[in-house]
Amino acid sequence: MKSLTELPTTYLQWSRSGSTPPDFVLQGTDGVFATLTFLDEEHTLARVKTAEGIWTLKHLGILAPVVTLREEGGTVNLATFHPHALRHGKLEFQNGVHFDWVWLHEAEPSGAFLDSGGKTLVSLHAHSGRDLNSIPGLEQCEVDVGLAPSARMRGALLASLGWYLIFFDHLKERDAVASETSLRL
Repeated sequence: MKSLTELPTTYLQWSRSGSTPPDFVLQGTDGVFATLTFLDEEHTLARVKTAEGIWTLKHLGILAPVVTLREEGGTVNLATFHPHALRHGKLEFQNGVHFDWVWLHEAEPSGAFLDSGGKTLVSLHAHSGRDLNSIPGLEQCEVDVGLAPSARMRGALLASLGWYLIFFDHLKERDAVASETSLRL
């Protein structure tokens, strides 16, 4: 697996690996930079692998939801994502470093992590399957890493967490539409 600190270009793409539960690979022309594997049927628990380590992401709560980030097998939250009422949110690391998450209003689901000055660090633009052979749901996601090479240590992790947030949000919306449709029938 490659590290983003070695990446000469900044364009990457998440794509579905084709296995069940959904597994995704973050790759560029130079190779694979991260993987994201959902570990349960509800898609609330995921494993992220990058050149820098292996972590788990877990969505907790309904009324006051959070997403936690831990080293795989660890019991301490290294970071916690808190969504705001307007769907934006803040990712806060244990050491005090934080990043803002904003949803971008585009035709397909998309969002970005910003630094404390509002500069885009990582932006993600998802795409649904468009042909009859596609699996239902989101198939791929373009990732633009706007970090300076010296600051890319967390880039793959931010890209992974952003993809997790977009994918999970898409599943919640899909489930809400299915529930509403079944109530109408």
